[in-house]
Amino acid sequence: MGRKGLQVTRNIALIGHEGSGETTLTEAILYTAGVTARVGRVSEKTTLSDFEPEEKESGKSLRASVLSFEYEKMAMTLLDTPGSQDFLTDALFAVRGADAAVLCVDARGGIKVNARRMWAEASKLGLPIAVAVTHVDELDTDFFRTLKDLQNAFGPGVLPLAVPLGDNGRPEIATLFEPKGEEPLAPYFEAITERVVEVDDEALEAYLESGKLEPERFKALLREAFLKRHIFPVFALATPKRAGVKELLEFLRDFGPSQEEMIRREFLQALGDTQAFVGYVIKSVADEFLARISYVRVFSGALSQGMQMINQRSGKVEKVGAVYRVLGPDLKPVEEAEAGDIVAVTKIEDIRPGDTLTDPKAEVVLPEPEFPKPMVSIAVRARTHGDEQKLVAAMRELEHDDRAFSFRMDAQTGDFVIQGVTDLHLQHALQVLKRRRKIELETFPPKIPYKETVTKPVIGVEYTHKKQTGGAGQYGKVVINLEPLERGKGYEFVDKIVGGAIDQSFRPSVDKGVQAKMQEGVIAGYPVVDVRVTLVDGKTHPVDSKDVAFQIAGREAFKRAFLMADPVLLEPIAKLDIVVPETAIGAVIGDLNTRRGRVISSESADGMAVVHALAPLAEISRYQAELTALTGGEGSFTMGFDHYEVVPASLQKAIASEHANHPQAAAH
Repeated sequence: MGRKGLQVTRNIALIGHEGSGETTLTEAILYTAGVTARVGRVSEKTTLSDFEPEEKESGKSLRASVLSFEYEKMAMTLLDTPGSQDFLTDALFAVRGADAAVLCVDARGGIKVNARRMWAEASKLGLPIAVAVTHVDELDTDFFRTLKDLQNAFGPGVLPLAVPLGDNGRPEIATLFEPKGEEPLAPYFEAITERVVEVDDEALEAYLESGKLEPERFKALLREAFLKRHIFPVFALATPKRAGVKELLEFLRDFGPSQEEMIRREFLQALGDTQAFVGYVIKSVADEFLARISYVRVFSGALSQGMQMINQRSGKVEKVGAVYRVLGPDLKPVEEAEAGDIVAVTKIEDIRPGDTLTDPKAEVVLPEPEFPKPMVSIAVRARTHGDEQKLVAAMRELEHDDRAFSFRMDAQTGDFVIQGVTDLHLQHALQVLKRRRKIELETFPPKIPYKETVTKPVIGVEYTHKKQTGGAGQYGKVVINLEPLERGKGYEFVDKIVGGAIDQSFRPSVDKGVQAKMQEGVIAGYPVVDVRVTLVDGKTHPVDSKDVAFQIAGREAFKRAFLMADPVLLEPIAKLDIVVPETAIGAVIGDLNTRRGRVISSESADGMAVVHALAPLAEISRYQAELTALTGGEGSFTMGFDHYEVVPASLQKAIASEHANHPQAAAH
C-alpha cells in the first residue's frame, strides 16, 4: 500500500521528553534522506518541523509536525511530537497516526517523566518502539549507563543495535545486524540473538543446538521480534554530526511495520474488515487566513478530491476539497491518498483531533486518547469594545485546534474563562489568538468558585417592603424560616402559608426574589447553596401588592435571615494525582502542607512516586509552575473536583472584607 510505485510505507512517531532531540533527529533524517540541503537547527530557527512563529520564538516544539518524504522506494512520514507536558495532547493524537515509534532519550539527562508517559501511550496502542539515545558525543555522557537505565525502566527486551565506540567527542557508531566476534560487541550481539530466537520455536531449538544463526534468518527474526514488541532496539546517535542517523533510518525502512502489519489493537477491532474509506484526524489548526488545515491518517480505502465523507462525531457530510502531501509548512496537492498515507485537507471548519472520517455508508468510530484535563484557568476580556464577537469565534477555533483547551463565559463577571493544562499552555494559546485574529486582551486570575451557605436554622424572619410614590404604591410583607441542608442538596422552597395571608399569585414572587439574592450572594458575592427557605406568613395589600413588591420582600427577608444563620463560605477541594521522582517526594509533600493540602496515599515504582492528595483549588490554581520548580521539570499532575468544604474563619473574613471594600475585585 502507500504511494503508487513505492514498495513500503512507514509512519513513525518521534516521542520523548522535552529537549531529548526529537526535532534535531527529524532534521538529521530529512538531510540524510536527501530531502533537505542542510540540517535545520532549532537554535537557528531553520527547522522544517518547528515552523510556527511561537515555536521559533520559544525554541521548542509546541505542536506535532507532519513530514512526508521518499527514500529509496520507501514512503515515510515522520510525526515530530512535542516533548513538553504543556503540549502533551498533540503528541497523544499524533501517535495514533503512526505504526511505530522512536523514543528519544538524552544521554545527558536520562529517562524523564514524559518519556515514560509516551512509552506507555505507544505501548497501549501496541506500537513497536525503537529507542534513540541522543547526544552520545557529549563528553559527560555514558551510553551504556543510559542503556542500563532503559532496561530497568522498560524491561529486558531493550537491547542495543547501534553502539558507540571510541571517544565520546568523536564516536564511531557500530551496528549489530550481523555477528560481531570482537569485544566489546560480541556479548551484545549474543544477547540480541538469544532474544530474537524466542519468537520462533524452531529457530530457538536450532540455535540452542548449534549456537549459530544465519544472517538472513537473524534479520527476519529481528523484524518479527520488533513488530511483536519482543525487542526494543536501541540506537546510539550523535545527531548534530549525523552519526548513527543513517543506520536508524535504514532500520525503520527495512524492519518497520507497514499498513498491512498495523498493530493497533483497539483500532483493528474498530476497523473490522471494512474496505471503505476510514480516516482519523491527528491534528487540526486554523491559520491567519481563516482556513482550517486538518491532518488525516487514512486507515482504509482512499481519500480523494471532491469525494464526500461523514464526520462520525458531528454527523455532518463534508465534501473534500484539495488533498495535500505534507512536509512541515509545505503542502503539495495530490489526487488521492491511500491506506497508510497521512495527508492534509483544508476548509472543513467543524473538524478536530480525534474525529473519525468515513465513507457516508461506513459506521466506524476509532478510539480517542485520554488526554490531559484542563487544570489552569485565566479570565480574559477584549480590550477593545466590539471585539467580543471576534473573541468568541477565536476561542472556538482554539477549542477545535486543541482538545485540552476550553472556554466558558463567567455568568457573574461576563468575562471569558479559558482553561488549559498549564500556564505555559494558556499563554501559548493567547499568543496564537493575538497573532491570528489581532485581538488585544486583558487577563485576570480567574474567580475561585466559592459558595455561601448557613450553619444553623433561624425562624420567623420578616421583612416588609413598602413604597409610596404618589400614585399606586408597592407593598409586600413576608415571614420566612431558613435552615441548612445537607451538602450538595442545593435549594428548596416550601410554601406553608395557611389561609390567604399572601395571595397564591404572589408566593412564586417570593421564591423568585430569594433565588435572585442567592445568585448574588450575601457575605462575599458568591452563590448560596444547600438551604431550605420556608414561607410561613405575610400580608397582602388589596391595592399596592404586586409581583415586584414580593420579589423585593423575599430578597430582603432572605438576606436578613442569612446573616442571622451563622453564614460560612465553602471552597472547592480538588483531588490531585501527582507523579514525581522518588527523590522529590519529601519536598512535594512539604509543599502540599503549606497549601492546606492533605496527602491521602502514595506509592512508588521504577524511580517515580505517585502522591494522591486533596487540596483547596484556591491554593493550587498555579500549581504546575511550582511543581516544575520543585522537581526540575519532572513532575506532572492531574486534577479533578472532589467536594466543597468550609473555608477557615480567618480566610473567610479576608475574602468577605475584600468583597465589601471592592465589590468588583472578587470578580477577578
